[in-house]
Formats: sequence, C-alpha cells, structure tokens
Amino acid sequence: MAQDLPPIGGYEPVQWKRNLPSRGFRPTIYFWGITGLMAFGFYRLYQGADEQRELSRERQWSRFYLEPLLLAEEDRNIARRYYSEKARQELVRDSMSEEVKAKFDQEIYNDKSKFRFPKYIAGPSSSER
Repeated sequence: MAQDLPPIGGYEPVQWKRNLPSRGFRPTIYFWGITGLMAFGFYRLYQGADEQRELSRERQWSRFYLEPLLLAEEDRNIARRYYSEKARQELVRDSMSEEVKAKFDQEIYNDKSKFRFPKYIAGPSSSER
C-alpha cells in the first residue's frame, strides 16, 4: 500500500482569520479623544469652582460692608418695639383699677444697673395656653 503524499506544490494556506472590514477609528484615536474630552471637562469644573470661590468671597465682603447698616436697622427695630410695648402698657394701665395699678407699677427687677430689652417669643401667649 502506498502512502498518500501532499500534492506537488503543497496545500493551499488555510484561511483562519475573519476577513471583516474595520469599522470606526483606531483605538488610540478613541483613547486620546476621550482623554481630551475629560481634560476639557475638568478644566471647566475647576473654572466653575474658582468662580464659586470668588462669588463667596464677594458675598462675604458685602456682608462686612453692610454690617453697620444691618445693626442700625436691628437697633431701630428694637427701639420701635420697645416704645410700642410701652404705649401698649399705658393703654392697659389706663383701663385698670387703682389697686391693680399699684401692683402694676411695682418694679420686677431690683437691679437697676442694666437695661433689659423686652423678650418676644413667637407663639401663643401664656394666657392662651
């Protein structure tokens, strides 16, 4: 029996690769494109952080410059409330009998060294509870 031999000139090469056309760009182009896009995004992020920092500093300095005005406005408001409370007390005092007026005129505090501003608390008064 004779052994089979390859044909003269050899066998044709076996096609083992898929012969598909390449689609899109090379991977390095995608890599550098995404890297560039991220670099631009971080640049804008830091630009926004700088802007926020500058706005915060400006807000702080405007508050410093407005502080005397705000304090004066608060003092005016306290004085207005104090004098309106005094006027209200006078109205109430006028409607009292003489013995109740005597109790009403007694001082609450023995210490006259400080001025005590009236305290205002939001909510129902103690008589309504």
